[in-house]
Amino acid sequence: MFENLDLLHQANATLAEGPVWDDRLACIYWVDIRRCRIARFETASMSQTGIWITPNRPGCIGLTDDPGVLVVCHGADVSLLNTRSGTLAPLARLPIETPRYRANDGRVDCAGRLWVGTMIDDIHAPDSFSGGQLFAVGGDGSVTATDEDFELPNGMGWSPDQTTFYINDTTAAKTYRYDFDAKAGRISNRAVLYDHSGGEGFPDGLSIDCEGNIWSAQWDGWNVRKISPSGELLQEIPMPVRRPSSAAFFGEGMDQIVITSAAVDFTSDDFIKSPDAGSLFAMAAETQGLPEHRFSS
Repeated sequence: MFENLDLLHQANATLAEGPVWDDRLACIYWVDIRRCRIARFETASMSQTGIWITPNRPGCIGLTDDPGVLVVCHGADVSLLNTRSGTLAPLARLPIETPRYRANDGRVDCAGRLWVGTMIDDIHAPDSFSGGQLFAVGGDGSVTATDEDFELPNGMGWSPDQTTFYINDTTAAKTYRYDFDAKAGRISNRAVLYDHSGGEGFPDGLSIDCEGNIWSAQWDGWNVRKISPSGELLQEIPMPVRRPSSAAFFGEGMDQIVITSAAVDFTSDDFIKSPDAGSLFAMAAETQGLPEHRFSS
């Protein structure tokens, strides 16, 4: 049932999200949002080699030109984390209402900007999500609002030619596409690429392969979906966990996908059905992913 899928790391995370592959160090970084942690897993030794604590919930991380520094969004703050010393240097603050809202998923574009979505913090257990926004953060600390018509903005990425931007809106159950102007850092002409409401789960973190296909982890769906750039569902890959949370390409050939998962708010029955929840999984992709861009600080 779970062909080409391996348990990569039993991380015991509560809410693992936002995996990022750093080819320079051959490692995967990810965040555990509920525990305010950033973690590093090295594929050569197959072991976790670092944990860093943030003062508030981290939503996403990105690489920089320095392999010892990450850009981190936590709460409403954007900081530079020195993984050698463990220090956080403030860079910017998102113009959002706190503590009700916080940074969620994000990604660095080809021009070195960090794009980050914001959401109602689920600690408030809202009846519904609303007020999600999308910002672009420059290396100089500038923050630009790019769109505000979201419920819960989540995974994002760009087409191989960098002319199309994709983003999941989790509770709206939609994957959107935009025209993307890399030079100006502008998105326009939003359209629904894929409506997930007819299937299992809600679209969470995503990544794009070299053919332009979107790989979307489906929260509460027990699966990962592969969607074409024209909006066709190509494949639905079953997962042994209820809450796969994000997917990112990794490895020397960028032909594997790491999938994070969550055990947040699980009952005993949930753990019986999904005993490896909170782990990182690896899946052979039979295609190649795109390298992660680096934040220009």
